[in-house]
Amino acid sequence: MAAWLPLAAAATPLLAAPAPAPAPTAAPAGTPGQAPGPRRNTAGPGDYALREKLVHLVSRDPELGQEKFGLVLVNGGAVFSGQIKSCALRTRLLRLAALTRGVVNVTDETSVAHADLPDEALQKAVEASLRDAAGALGLKDSAVSVRDSVAILEGSVKDFTARVRAEDIAGAVLGVTRVSNHLVPADAPSGSDDASLSRAVVGYLGNPFQFSLAADLQVRAKDGVVTLAGKSSLFIARQQAAVMASLVKGVARVENRIKVDPGLQVREPRIVVAP
Repeated sequence: MAAWLPLAAAATPLLAAPAPAPAPTAAPAGTPGQAPGPRRNTAGPGDYALREKLVHLVSRDPELGQEKFGLVLVNGGAVFSGQIKSCALRTRLLRLAALTRGVVNVTDETSVAHADLPDEALQKAVEASLRDAAGALGLKDSAVSVRDSVAILEGSVKDFTARVRAEDIAGAVLGVTRVSNHLVPADAPSGSDDASLSRAVVGYLGNPFQFSLAADLQVRAKDGVVTLAGKSSLFIARQQAAVMASLVKGVARVENRIKVDPGLQVREPRIVVAP
């Protein structure tokens, strides 16, 4: 099972979350938002209610509610499978789960339908979509390529939020099965040694306009490797913190040791340099 890497370059393995628990039991067909005959776990005492909550949230989305996919809950870990219409819809589905309190891990086993279009046609479609939004994104030095239906984005954007938006725009092109996002936020800080890298990561994550998710995190840098520890109340906070840290210039690698604790009682992010 491949762990979902939200918002990150698809080739970045450092953000992979822990694998979910062993395979769950089968469940009856006919659940809204699911393919016929999906599997469902009943081992975890809170999994049934959490799964029903996710199904309800998906059903309220006009587009996602039309998709058929498998959803398994294993001890708070959500595993999605099946085929999704577009890369952007898949990202929206995974993001919805990652934003749900109680979900401690999101694993993506879905696939996106291939279009009967050559890579050149997909590349032109992605370029046109990004061109229309270039001003709002602050997109500069843009370079788009498509290989085997995978869109690769390079260049710079004004900030992390614009980077996420650019990935969504590219993923909305039907036929693009995955987006490898190498866009660099222009406002990402830099560091030249371990001390300055730690401060840069803390400052970047401490920007409430870019990272406003509840978390209590400690940052340590050693030989260019940044380690993130502490807790977050939502799975998406764990993932986004690691992606943002990896974008700080000078960071060689990120070790993500953040634990997802749905009971964490913090209202705003607390990011500090580890002692």
